Amino acid sequence: MSRMFLFATLRQLAVMLLLGVTLAATPAAAVDLSQITAKPNPRLGLSFPGANPANYSAIADAGIGVVRISAAWKRIEPRRGRFDFSGLDRRVRGLQKLGLTPFITFESNANWATQKRTQKVKNATPKHAERWAHFITTVVARYDGDGQDDMPGLIRPVRYWQVANEWVSDRNKSGGWASSADDLIRYVTVARDAVKAEQRNAIFVMGGMAAFNMDVLLVARDKRSFEVRQSWSATSETVASQREMRGAQISQFIDTQVMPVLTKAPFDMASVHLYGPENRDAARLAMMRRVTGKPVLSSECGGPTLDYGGTYSEAEHFRAVIERNLNVLAAGARFCLWFRLGEAKGSTYGNRRTALYDTKAQPKAGVYAYRALARLIDADARISVVGPGHYRIRRGAGQSISIAWGAAAAGLRSQSDMLCLSDAKRGQLTANPASCSSAAMTFAGAGLTSLLSP
Repeated sequence: MSRMFLFATLRQLAVMLLLGVTLAATPAAAVDLSQITAKPNPRLGLSFPGANPANYSAIADAGIGVVRISAAWKRIEPRRGRFDFSGLDRRVRGLQKLGLTPFITFESNANWATQKRTQKVKNATPKHAERWAHFITTVVARYDGDGQDDMPGLIRPVRYWQVANEWVSDRNKSGGWASSADDLIRYVTVARDAVKAEQRNAIFVMGGMAAFNMDVLLVARDKRSFEVRQSWSATSETVASQREMRGAQISQFIDTQVMPVLTKAPFDMASVHLYGPENRDAARLAMMRRVTGKPVLSSECGGPTLDYGGTYSEAEHFRAVIERNLNVLAAGARFCLWFRLGEAKGSTYGNRRTALYDTKAQPKAGVYAYRALARLIDADARISVVGPGHYRIRRGAGQSISIAWGAAAAGLRSQSDMLCLSDAKRGQLTANPASCSSAAMTFAGAGLTSLLSP
C-alpha cells in the first residue's frame, strides 16, 4: 500500500469518525414520517381522489386503502342504451392496481332519464324506475367479478355501492333530493334491489347525511345543546339556533321527510358525514346507528373546519386526521373517507383546507398523520376513547399504543417509548419532549418506535 493511499484512507477514516461524533452529539428526530412507507390500510379511506389515476399513488403512499369515486349516469349512459365506461374503468383500474378498494357512489344526473324539475340536484328523480334499475345493474355487472361482462383487467370485485348522497336538502348540489320522501324510498329501493340482483354479497350504503343536518337532528331529537353553523365565506354563514331547531316547522320536516327514509329505505349500512367539531362525532354516529338499526360508516369526513371560528395550521390538520379517524373507529364504524386528495374548487368555505395535498401537490401534515395511523392500526386493532384528546389502540397482537394531545399529552411524556410531534409540516416526531410544545400530539407504548421505523 502506498503512503499516499494510506494517508488518504486514514484521512477518510478520521473524517468519518469526526462525522460520527458530530452526528451522535446532535439529537435527530426519532421518526421522520415523510420518509416512512405505508401499505394501503382498509380501515382508512378517502373520498374524491380526482379523475386522473396518475395521482392515485399519493393515496396509497399515505396508507389509505378505500377510495370513494362516483358513477355518474350522464357520463356512463349519455344517451339511452349507449354506455361509455372509459372514465370509470380508468379510475377503477388505477385504484385496483395500487391495492386500493373502490367505493362507488351513484349519481342519477342524466337529463334524458330524469324529471326536469328535479335536475337541480345530482340525485335527480328518474322518469322510469326500470331505466334507473337497468343503469345500476349494468354498472354493477361490469365490476362484480363474476366473469360475465366484467371490465377487462378487473383485479377484484367492487363491493361498496352507495346511492342518494346528502339527500336531505333540495338545495344541496353535492347530492340532494328534490322529490318526496316516498319517492326517495322507492328510488333507494330500486337501486338496492338492482345492486343485490347482480351481486348478492354487495354492501349497499345509504347516502351520507350532511353534518349540518345531522347536528340539527341531534339538537331537535337528542336534546343536544349547541348551535349549528355553516360558513359560506369569511363573512357569511348560516346559523341554526336551538330554538329554531326545536320548533314546529323543523319537527314536522323531520317527521315527514327524514325519519321515514332512515327507517323504511332498505340498505346494509348507514352513513354520516363528519365535518365541524370533532367532539360531536360519537353522538352523530350513535344516533344514526340507533335510528336505522344498521352499522354505520362515514363516506365523507374532514378537518380542521373553518366553521365555528376555526383556523387552519399544519398541527391542526395533523390532529384532525388523527382525531376524526379514531372517533369513527372507536364508535365501531368501518371507516371514514377523508374529504379530497388535493385542494381545489368545489368545497364549502369551511372545508376548503381539509385536502391532504396543497394546490402545488405538496403533502400537508395530514398525509403524515395517515402514514402513522396506517402503521399503528392493524386489521384486528380496537380503538377506545380514554378521555378528551386521549385514545388507546389495542393491536391484535396484544400491543397497546396511546395517543394524546392537549392537557392529556402530559401523562404520556414520561413513558420510555414515547414520540411527540415536533414539526407537523415536515412530519417530524421526536423522543425528546423538550422539543415539542406541551400540548403537542404524543404517541406512547411498548414497541412504538419499531412500528414507525422506516
